[in-house]
Amino acid sequence: MPAHDRPFTVVKRVPLAVIDAAVCARLGPARVRGNAQPAAFHRQVAMYLARHVGGWSTTNIGKFYNGRDHSTVCHSIRRIESMRDDNAELDQLLSGLCHDLREQAPEIHRQADSPGSRKTPVDWTDDGFLDMLVDRIVDRLLERIGRQAFGAAP
Repeated sequence: MPAHDRPFTVVKRVPLAVIDAAVCARLGPARVRGNAQPAAFHRQVAMYLARHVGGWSTTNIGKFYNGRDHSTVCHSIRRIESMRDDNAELDQLLSGLCHDLREQAPEIHRQADSPGSRKTPVDWTDDGFLDMLVDRIVDRLLERIGRQAFGAAP
């Protein structure tokens, strides 16, 4: 099958603000200045989840967390991955957070997709607005492609 005929899947991302809120609810604040513990650890957990559950780029994650560099995000992700291998309690915590975020994601997107709904908070900083706009444009394009593929009028 030629590459252009292959179906593709677009997965909606869990917003960074939602991931951050889930981490804050379980562990405590993560979006604080400085590198004092335990906030630095909470931030590393949130960055790990943003990458693995949310599918966000390391650049976007870094911008969300007070303008940190993508290499800092990569270090955080690697650190949590190695700690997860050695710490059953951390592994259980991360599994629970991943499960909660994945369960919550369809509801977040259902609310955001409903006509006239603006329930998903708009993050006007850190490219949050642009990310939301891109996600909506992709959704609209997929709707049109889907209708045209099945012979319906645009």
